[in-house]
Amino acid sequence: MEVSIFALEHLIEENEKTITNCRKQLRDIEEGTVHVSAMKAASVENTLENSSELLAEYKAIYDAIPQKEKDRFKELQHVQEALAKQTYYKLQKIRLKRNLNLKRVQKLEAMMVIDELPQDVHIDDNELIEITKTIIKYNIRETVEIDTALNNIKNEWQIALDALPANQDLKTFAFLDTYVPIIILHLSTLMQDIEEKIKEHNENIKKSKSSIKPIEFKGLPKFEDWWIEELFKNHQAYFGLFKWKSIIENLCQTKQQRIIWHKVFSNWLMIKKILSNKEENSFDYNYLFDSFVEKFVNLEEELDIENINAMEKIVQNITSKEDFTKNKEEHNTQTLYYQWKIAKKNKS
Repeated sequence: MEVSIFALEHLIEENEKTITNCRKQLRDIEEGTVHVSAMKAASVENTLENSSELLAEYKAIYDAIPQKEKDRFKELQHVQEALAKQTYYKLQKIRLKRNLNLKRVQKLEAMMVIDELPQDVHIDDNELIEITKTIIKYNIRETVEIDTALNNIKNEWQIALDALPANQDLKTFAFLDTYVPIIILHLSTLMQDIEEKIKEHNENIKKSKSSIKPIEFKGLPKFEDWWIEELFKNHQAYFGLFKWKSIIENLCQTKQQRIIWHKVFSNWLMIKKILSNKEENSFDYNYLFDSFVEKFVNLEEELDIENINAMEKIVQNITSKEDFTKNKEEHNTQTLYYQWKIAKKNKS
């Protein structure tokens, strides 16, 4: 009986679609929007007539079946559909893994979407793939994660700021309150990316059994406060800061990372220099900034006096041998801003 009911429902549905389609074709022919031969028009009319007769017959048979039997079949059908769906979604990850048309990054993203969905919410394979492609295309996951990370830093920073003693002198630099969390996020994101790229590099060397030595990463080198304090006063302070910056730059694995490091370093140094110029008035604020950088970036100041003295001697030895008459390869006295400024002045 179940098979008969299913077949009748299918036949009724098919003939209803055929009738709807035929009626639309005949209406278009009558209105002149579609031009067909007389034979074609007659064929459509004949199909409409046959389908109408068949529909009436199938409906009569279907209506003659007791309602109890139809209800029992419907219930059984719902159970079968639920089991089929359960199996479909249970095997979804396996199908995605075996899908040769999907790239590895798309498969991984799709797995993450499945894991993120509430227990009772499911998405068909095709819809899931479209969602995955959109996430990758617009870099949505990274954007959301970065936005969440920034909000977390902002919230912690604000709580810590509220606990600081009131300092009228620092209120002239209130923009730092908003600027600092952004710089910390940029530093944190960059350093995480550098570590991941180093890890990938070392894993590739290991897999390929290459003779290239892996990159040894023991953490970021520590900076020294006197480099910032005596910057623009002492060439050795500048040189020490420059060498420290170069060590971190050499950890960068891509050109993009090096470009970002230049910009992030400049922003970090700007904050440190502003606070350093405020001397005792900024000690609490400066310490808080350092604490957040250490927490989120694993970048800290050298506090061991022996290490500071040892580094000072190293810097002195290097600067004594350094030829300060040489320029860097990318040295250019006519900066982009200089050129723009000259052009603007010439126009006026």
